[in-house]
Amino acid sequence: MQSVNKKLNFETRQKIAYLSALTLMFSYAELLIPRIFPYFRLGLGNAALLMGLEFSFPAFMLLGVVKTVCANLMAGTLFSPFFLVSFAQSIASVLVMFCLSRMIRQRRILSLYGISVLGSAVSAVVQISLTSLYLGQGTWSLLGPMLIFNVISGVITAWLAVVLENAVGESAGVNAVNGELETSAADSADSDSKKKVFNIVLLIVLITASASVFFIKNTYVLCGFLLIAFVSQKVSGRKILLLPHISLWLFVLITSVLVPNGHVLFKFLGFSITHGAMVSGIQKALRLSTVTAFSQCAVCIQPGEKSLLGLTLKYYKLMVVSFVNTPGSIFTKLRTALVFNKN
Repeated sequence: MQSVNKKLNFETRQKIAYLSALTLMFSYAELLIPRIFPYFRLGLGNAALLMGLEFSFPAFMLLGVVKTVCANLMAGTLFSPFFLVSFAQSIASVLVMFCLSRMIRQRRILSLYGISVLGSAVSAVVQISLTSLYLGQGTWSLLGPMLIFNVISGVITAWLAVVLENAVGESAGVNAVNGELETSAADSADSDSKKKVFNIVLLIVLITASASVFFIKNTYVLCGFLLIAFVSQKVSGRKILLLPHISLWLFVLITSVLVPNGHVLFKFLGFSITHGAMVSGIQKALRLSTVTAFSQCAVCIQPGEKSLLGLTLKYYKLMVVSFVNTPGSIFTKLRTALVFNKN
């Protein structure tokens, strides 16, 4: 990604950073919408991908990568299996949308809405395929409802992309950030080197802690690791929100008990709830909750201000400040946040 980043011109880097920040803005807005199942989300941030379809292939792929890394960093899932699933489905969706835009859209066979819906459908299939490798074949029962949900979200996302293209100028946010970058460039070299060392150490610790969780087979030890992860999350300054963990547990347990394993504990609505499936589901849920809590600590990672990731986060912070300080409805807040340089 670094070599591709160097080859991009300044204007393209600015737009990639802005569109990536845009995905974070919508991810932030989506956090206000409660979710029952962890995998069913609108994915409004994909509107930024649709807005970047005119990019070259390397630039568009880089946008997809930066979008995925930033979104998982903010959501606190960077060192969990959720990131691997998110990364794979994002890359698959990016490839499909880019190819469709070049081969079909130019011939006016398929509109932006069609590209968005097909990209969402591919994302759903990849997501279920990879999730089933960890949670079991019972996950495939969600493919039908997820495809229907993703078709709807794909239409909404395409509509949002069209609205944003008309509302946001190409230079949105650039001037506001450029001024800050120029004034701080002289003082950033030394701090960036210190940040790199801190980031490397923190990454090693978090990756080691997260990976070790998947080698633990004792339920009580997993509970201990979860407690340590929650303490680490609290120390890093992130709030411990129990609702996402509860919904994750319910989702994992439901998909796990659909695959019988061991002696039957009881029967419910025609399904046999077995001891092995129950224990396996609890352990899987504990592992996912633990690595999710460890991933929350990634908020302490501080990318260099001149890096593409650092520039993206700077745009995002300006958008959030504008969003929070703007009075009125959520739509008014969003509209102001997206064109924050005009204030």
